Amino acid sequence: MHIPKSYVPLLRWRQGEYEALFRLGSAQKDSILPLIEVLKPDYDFEQRRPKRNLDEHLKLFGKRLDMKWNGLPALIDTSRLDPADRMADGRHPLAFIFDEARTVGAPLIPVTGLGRDVAYQTAVGAIAGADDRGAALRCSLAEALDPDFDNHIQGLLGTIGVHWTKLDIIIDLETPAFDPMPQLVNIIIAALSSATIFNACRSVTLLATSFPDTLANMTSPVQRFIRHEWILFKAVIAALPPGVRRPIFGDYGIAALTFAKGDMRFMRSSPNIRYTIDDAWIVARAKGGPRGSNLAYPVLCGLVTGSGAYLGSHFSAGSAYIANCQTGAATRGNPTTWKWVATNHHITKVLDDLSRLPLS
Repeated sequence: MHIPKSYVPLLRWRQGEYEALFRLGSAQKDSILPLIEVLKPDYDFEQRRPKRNLDEHLKLFGKRLDMKWNGLPALIDTSRLDPADRMADGRHPLAFIFDEARTVGAPLIPVTGLGRDVAYQTAVGAIAGADDRGAALRCSLAEALDPDFDNHIQGLLGTIGVHWTKLDIIIDLETPAFDPMPQLVNIIIAALSSATIFNACRSVTLLATSFPDTLANMTSPVQRFIRHEWILFKAVIAALPPGVRRPIFGDYGIAALTFAKGDMRFMRSSPNIRYTIDDAWIVARAKGGPRGSNLAYPVLCGLVTGSGAYLGSHFSAGSAYIANCQTGAATRGNPTTWKWVATNHHITKVLDDLSRLPLS
């Protein structure tokens, strides 16, 4: 099974994200390997308990994966769930997801980490043994720089029963200090050069995000934010010495590392549109207005299309929706709508960016 793709977008498996994948073209779908993070059930602050139990939360995962991703490979990471979480029948949630995925023929790959507990590693090993698709390791840059990294990996591979040629390594930088960038580039190249596993494993992905944690500090209705992780990746590729493994690009899409938590009854979220361009995002945001109102979206669409950086309605499904909403040909939608619009366009733009990078 040949896994490596052009791009690894990290997506939280909610409606906006899976609709974004569903609306990609066939060639685009074949070029990406989504890293799907499974989140905890939403919390009901009024009842002081999760809105759904874990069985209810995960029961449609396989069906939705089949409908929205149509039998294509994906990486699955359940590390955001509580380590003690189990299904009603006692199964580990990762095992449940893969059992459900097999019923629809979805070729998934489990994601683990060096510090995950015995139960998690046991579940990964059982999945890898049953499916023979290998596994992925998500590690930090500090872990990758550890002089004993190769030994740690060998120990993990022995535990989960996976050969190194079927291991995908994801170096998750999260949100690093991008400045000074030359120093960060040198550190990343040192990591890629120091451990032999990077040249032996199936793939290596460099994952990061620089999307702001909050948009509340925007000083104008439309603003640009630099895609530091993309600029960093280009700098790493340009500086790679001969013989060092070229990584795959990964990011958190149009999302920050962290996301809003708290009682949504008392939290305000202003309508916003996120639109990926060369080396940056354009964000158009409305302030004020009644909670839940979508009246501002056509005006926000006009700010994007009139920004001088709009790529046209034919560039992506998300880009088309923006043009249609501006004219009234598409509905104003809701935050979920604008999540798929932004994510779909972002993935399309990243693939276009990657197609213009030098091959060596």
